[in-house]
Amino acid sequence: MGNLEVLPAFRVSGKPHDFIAYQMPAIDRQEFMDNLKKIVETGSKIIGDVPYTHYSFLYIGAGGGGIEHLNSASLSFSGARLGSAEGRKGLYNFIAHKYFHTFNVKRIRPVELGPFDYSKETHTNMLWVSEGFTSYYENSISTRAGLQTAEDMLANFQTYIQSYENRPGHLYQSATQASYNTWNDGFDGSKNGEIDKTISYYDKGSVLGLMLDFNIRHVTQNKHSLDDVMRQLYNKYYKKLNRGFTEREFQTECEQLAGVKLQELFDYALTVKAPDYPKYFAYGGLKIDTVSTAVYNPVWAGLGVRPQADTLQIMSVDWNSPAWKQGIRINSRLLAIEGLTATSERFKRTFEEKKEGDTLHLTVEAKGEKRDVAIVLGKDVQRTFKISPAAQPDALQKAIYDSWVGK
Repeated sequence: MGNLEVLPAFRVSGKPHDFIAYQMPAIDRQEFMDNLKKIVETGSKIIGDVPYTHYSFLYIGAGGGGIEHLNSASLSFSGARLGSAEGRKGLYNFIAHKYFHTFNVKRIRPVELGPFDYSKETHTNMLWVSEGFTSYYENSISTRAGLQTAEDMLANFQTYIQSYENRPGHLYQSATQASYNTWNDGFDGSKNGEIDKTISYYDKGSVLGLMLDFNIRHVTQNKHSLDDVMRQLYNKYYKKLNRGFTEREFQTECEQLAGVKLQELFDYALTVKAPDYPKYFAYGGLKIDTVSTAVYNPVWAGLGVRPQADTLQIMSVDWNSPAWKQGIRINSRLLAIEGLTATSERFKRTFEEKKEGDTLHLTVEAKGEKRDVAIVLGKDVQRTFKISPAAQPDALQKAIYDSWVGK
């Protein structure tokens, strides 16, 4: 109900797909809908079914986020995202994610995710599959549909890996634990503790989905893929048995299709064991840089601040950074820099004037107590996890890569 706009509809497998909008941003409506049709065609082709009589995209206005339903998705996004090529790619990935939930979560689901008891939280260890694999497939769908390049997809997976490998949480929390604890930690992990001991099951789950896909393709000589697993789960548990699957059943379906045990890979989900990225990425004709390098030229203290009242609020402290080692934590107040009142401009200028090895003198306040801190500045050394095609792939690696990117 309301003052709504109906964009040009399209059909896939004879089924109508509508886009109903509230205050839709200024865009080429027909081009936008043509691209959504590509997403629906590509996503439904992966499963081999269009399981509804009609589908509605419901744009509820500017913002960020959405929610999936059996035959619709509520979407909220900013028109600013449509103003650049990168923004449009991100938007189409977001919509592809929500559309693929039509299958993964709404129909392909862990046994805990329905029917629901709405009087209490529902816990499952498998959000790394339900959400993580959907993040994996948003990239796959957009790439196969021609809405982003293979290079764009590799850059996204690089970002996913960086997001948890360069945070301490990956040393403490597994993908299954992150899934189970989402009611306490949030969907992206909690960052409010003394030390960040959480990860995002979206990020790690998407990478585990990629590794599982490459593993299956490798051991079956590229005759099968993760697509086949998703189709099997859809046809067996949703259409035939009309229920969700257990953790054991999910692993069994993967192993039966692969024809080999996949325990090492599932251990990467169940534990904090460090994944062997080079091994699994090589199956798909990719190489990944896991060597630690200095990633920023400016000197580094590991502090993120923003103005608040007449001081600077410390909003982030990188784990194991110079500031971290001196006991500075988030939600402290930065009162002075080199004896002078702390301001955003002084904070920025100080780092421009300092060099690696210099000492930075700060006055901070935490829990009502002030103290002076001396920090020896360094360089931020991280692993970039840059992903690129192998220079000389063998025949199987090339075949896997080409089929993976939709060539």
